[in-house]
Amino acid sequence: MKKFIVGGLMLFGFCLLIVSLAGAMGGPAAEKTELEESKPIVLGPSFLIEDFESGSLRSPREWWTFDVKRADVVGNDKYAEGEEVVTGDVGKYSLMLKGKAANWYVGGCGSYLAKEGQNLSKHDTFVLDVYGNGKGSGTLKVELFDDDNGNYQVEQDPAKNYLPIYDDKLVYDVVVDWEGWKRVEIPLNDFVDDNSGTGDDVWNPQQENASGGFLQFQFVCIAAGEDAEINFNLDNIKLTVNGE
Repeated sequence: MKKFIVGGLMLFGFCLLIVSLAGAMGGPAAEKTELEESKPIVLGPSFLIEDFESGSLRSPREWWTFDVKRADVVGNDKYAEGEEVVTGDVGKYSLMLKGKAANWYVGGCGSYLAKEGQNLSKHDTFVLDVYGNGKGSGTLKVELFDDDNGNYQVEQDPAKNYLPIYDDKLVYDVVVDWEGWKRVEIPLNDFVDDNSGTGDDVWNPQQENASGGFLQFQFVCIAAGEDAEINFNLDNIKLTVNGE
């Protein structure tokens, strides 16, 4: 059983599956300037990370991908089913993740998030819209990383499944077993520490003492069977306050 402390609250959770993340990558380090010279970025209660409406994984946000056969921005014309509140919000494009597993593991993608002056500490919920293709669509492991050694980057150890060497890594598993679009809202308090004993074991999204705060996130895809295929789409990834 693993524990994680968020703002003084001790949390417990089970790691559902241990997989080898061979090829998983960390995000690029942001170019750092003096914090005193940075102007705070004013954020509302909802912070949109990505809606894929550019049709690209290179702009305006740059994504990295690893191992998964397909991580493509695709048109939403044939993805029209699902919860009404979601089908009304998805735009022209979404991110399709699809590929066959090797020992349950498929691969994934991620993106760097931190900017100087961008304080994400008031947001308490990670939200995304997921299009499933029924039972067996796969599991989406959401991974969040903070900055505990104050250098705006995540150093990872390839000999230990690319776990961070100095920073905290939080995880939450979303089992995709529905058809059509569904909104998934994950309170940050529900995430579990995946590298206990590394970093300070406290979720630190705020930018203090030269820390970059909430640095980056990534998605790792796990199949429903040892050599099964995952198949789902993602859209409207954001951080919110109380799910608003």
